[in-house]
Amino acid sequence: ELMIKFFRKIRQNMLNEGKTGKYFKYAIGEIMLVVIGILIALSINTWNENRKIRQSEQEILQNLKSDLLINKDRLNGILKKRSKEFDSGIYALKLFNTDISTIPIQKLDSILLDIEMVWTFEASDGTIKSLISSGKIDHIQSEKLKSLLSSFEGDVINATQDVSSLQLLVNQRLWPAIDGKINSSNRIRQIELHKDIPMGSYTSDYTWFFKNREMEDVISNIVTWKKSILEDEEQLKEKIDQMILLVENELEK
Repeated sequence: ELMIKFFRKIRQNMLNEGKTGKYFKYAIGEIMLVVIGILIALSINTWNENRKIRQSEQEILQNLKSDLLINKDRLNGILKKRSKEFDSGIYALKLFNTDISTIPIQKLDSILLDIEMVWTFEASDGTIKSLISSGKIDHIQSEKLKSLLSSFEGDVINATQDVSSLQLLVNQRLWPAIDGKINSSNRIRQIELHKDIPMGSYTSDYTWFFKNREMEDVISNIVTWKKSILEDEEQLKEKIDQMILLVENELEK
């Protein structure tokens, strides 16, 4: 306010003294100073806003990295189990119409347990969903990372959608067919958390199992589904690894 009064007084003095030319030059100079002041203020405001966005981006990236590492660990655990189960399935398929009399029943129980187990990957995606719903995903500079984050939910669905079909195959085809022939309690006891389950009252008939054509087809279908899911989950893991790398690159800037 003092500066405005000061400039006003100078202008008035010039007009009173009849210095019109100098007055216009001075007025133009004053306007330029005001414009420059506005531009500087806008520049400072823009800089502050960009700084806030960059700070927000760093926090977002740190949270993303934590979630992605959790997803990677979970998926690695499932991939390890799924790979073992697939190998057990291939081993079991090679036993059909062969002599299994020398193979311990406990080992056959373990193999069948691997085949019938169905794991589901549960994604930790709270940060990603929050970013998309709030629009803060635009705070991330990397277009590639934003694209991968936007498609993450769909990628998880694509990688896990066949798990329900696998579960139905086990529930509706395998279990009803082997009830009363392959002892359930003895298989369940293979799981560490269920060691307290008592031994079953009858001996499993694996000779029947590995001579049965229907069982061979059911196991073949289960193994095929497991392979398909395994491949989809491996592709999801590659995308998660890619996102982690992109996040780390952005954090280092």
